[in-house]
Amino acid sequence: MTAFHFFPEFEDGLRRVPGILRVRVVTTADGRPIEIHAITDMSKSPKDFVRDIQAVAMADYDLDIDYRIVSIVQMAPESVEVGDPTPATDSSVEPAAPETRPALTSISVSRSGGDAVVTVSLGIGESVFSGQAAGPSAQIHRPRIVGQATLAALTELLGIPAHIESSQVIEIGVRDVAITTLTLEIPRLGEQVLCGSALVRGDAEDAVARSVLAAVNRRLSG
Repeated sequence: MTAFHFFPEFEDGLRRVPGILRVRVVTTADGRPIEIHAITDMSKSPKDFVRDIQAVAMADYDLDIDYRIVSIVQMAPESVEVGDPTPATDSSVEPAAPETRPALTSISVSRSGGDAVVTVSLGIGESVFSGQAAGPSAQIHRPRIVGQATLAALTELLGIPAHIESSQVIEIGVRDVAITTLTLEIPRLGEQVLCGSALVRGDAEDAVARSVLAAVNRRLSG
């Protein structure tokens, strides 16, 4: 079988997944991926990165990716150099935590009258940023409220107005995936629309918050 390499839009989509440092997609002549090679940091397990790749493929490109075609190599971000053809994993090297990328530390949900009140806390180093949002307590409204609370926690870091367009949890194959779209109001440039996704690994609220972080990650990392 002749292999080709001409799926740049899929590669660009995978590069937006937090933790993926480099990626290459090999396809058949009709554009079907047969090999996916990714170099990642060590922020989560290779299995979790494979699941993220599968979620992006299905959600954004309608591709059902078999985990067996995905190859993950993990290494510290500072050891990855453009043009280095033979990167290797060194488990003794601790990755440097990106200072500009917030991590989810906690989510709490309480009731006030007929509303659900969601508080999200994010951490960068020793700094903690919190945001809160409220809305109808029905479960159907919960993803949007969590998205709004997460974005509120990011307000100081973003430094520009931002709004949640949509946050929802959808079933893709046998997986549940949180998908959030949001808009940034950039001075002199106008509105920028971002999209992020995250697999539901435990509860849906956690996945929604991570999908917001995935959407703004590139903006925060400069």
